[in-house]
Amino acid sequence: MNELQTLNREYAALAEQDPRRLAREFDEITEFMKASSAIHHGEYVRTCYQPKLFTEAVFASFAADIRTLYGILGKVADAYYHDPGCRALFGFEPMAEELILRADPRASLLPMARIDFFYNEETGAYKYCEFNTDGTSAMNEDRELNRAQQLSTAHRVFCARHRIRTCELFHSWVKTLCAVYRRIRRTEQTPYVAIVDFLDCGTVNEFEVFQGCFVEEGVPAEVCDVRALRYDAAQKCLFGPGGHRIDAIYRRAVTSDVLERRAECGALLAAVRDDAVVLVGDFHTQLVHNKTIFRILHEPQLQTLFTAEEREFIRAHVPLTKTFAESDLPRVLADKDAWILKPLDSYASRGVHAGVECTQAEWEQIVQNTPRTGYLLQEFYHPYVTENYGIGLDGTFGKNRYYNLTGVYVYDGVVQGIYSRVSLSPIISSQYSEKTLPTVIVAE
Repeated sequence: MNELQTLNREYAALAEQDPRRLAREFDEITEFMKASSAIHHGEYVRTCYQPKLFTEAVFASFAADIRTLYGILGKVADAYYHDPGCRALFGFEPMAEELILRADPRASLLPMARIDFFYNEETGAYKYCEFNTDGTSAMNEDRELNRAQQLSTAHRVFCARHRIRTCELFHSWVKTLCAVYRRIRRTEQTPYVAIVDFLDCGTVNEFEVFQGCFVEEGVPAEVCDVRALRYDAAQKCLFGPGGHRIDAIYRRAVTSDVLERRAECGALLAAVRDDAVVLVGDFHTQLVHNKTIFRILHEPQLQTLFTAEEREFIRAHVPLTKTFAESDLPRVLADKDAWILKPLDSYASRGVHAGVECTQAEWEQIVQNTPRTGYLLQEFYHPYVTENYGIGLDGTFGKNRYYNLTGVYVYDGVVQGIYSRVSLSPIISSQYSEKTLPTVIVAE
């Protein structure tokens, strides 16, 4: 048994000392979350009783691997900018390619990202699930869930026994954004910041928490809808809906949404093309955010970019991924539990289908109806399973088995925190039975 398993058993034993108290405190945590700021489109964040525990050693190992991953992604980005053959592999539409090529990834490869992966807590092995570089979210979920944990007797006792910390994800981002802005503009001035998204689909409560942290750090900021921006081409100035000039944009609007609704985003696009505003992150982040990066990393013609160690890293951690084609049907239908189908450019698990979630008949229908363009076929990696107390599929409270997904928040190349999710099903998504756990880092 490793240290992480020992810590989890210790926490579970504390929780199970008084079953009635455990159930009562879970209800109190749930009511706390219902009244919290972690609300998205009227829905509160579901959770379990026990937080996700990691040790400082595990956190350090995540940070080391992120450095390796970023070295690999940096080489791919450099090839995209200098090699038309590499650009052709991505196959982006002309406008997306134009927006990417006018950006400069050397300023910051990925100002903000959440790298999601399936981590085996017993062996340390893992496979990547998704690279979120546009619209990276859920920092406020972890923040509010850790506050809710103060209602747990088991948590208070556990924390008294150990040196623990949580992940600070707000003020650290303010400092990161300002550093990126000053690096790009070569100035020490403080920017006026706009936090921008399509507000009818964005996590507005979280934006407002970020806005408050910007202001606390002495950085003026506002939250605004991307469609409410106004651009003065003569002055080369971008203005928010209140009339204030914007120096930097914290972009939460994902690239695919901007391209799909480009007619509504004219002011933003014009300002970006004129370099009238610093976009954090810029459109080059699409090179990593688009799920085709998983296929790209396995492309034979790019293998010479990488060292032997980097090629081994890709083999170990990037699931085999290819463009879905008609010729794939026999093997996909023959072994449904081995495959997952993903659209090239989506988020929140929209359009994702895994054979393990379906009957054979359901899978056959999904596969036959999946377009032969715009979809990726990827090997399915079974998530690590743990036990926790929460609401089961039957709607009652008790101990359940949960599939785990881990996300590492990375700010300008530096690992800043961890986002932890579990689900009663192998597909870990809010569309199914996803729950978010507060993350706690335990010192050895």
